[in-house]
Amino acid sequence: RQQAEAGDAVRPADLRPGALVFFATASKNNPAAPINHVGLVTEVRGDGGVWFIHSSSSRGVREDNLLTPYWQAAYARARRVPLKGE
Repeated sequence: RQQAEAGDAVRPADLRPGALVFFATASKNNPAAPINHVGLVTEVRGDGGVWFIHSSSSRGVREDNLLTPYWQAAYARARRVPLKGE
């Protein structure tokens, strides 16, 4: 959750590779659920797909599309942490 406060906020329309995307995966049943999952944007496609890599507790490391209903429902925010010198 602390990591979700680092860096600069990024609007969903401005997502680019390297941005961190944060989720509250229990939010479907609890709108006040805390952030408990993070992924790293790997690709933004012209068709609107936003792909991110993350580690799933049940399926291991995988890449998913942020625009699927499951991830849209759990999406909390996105941040970009600048590298030194940026």
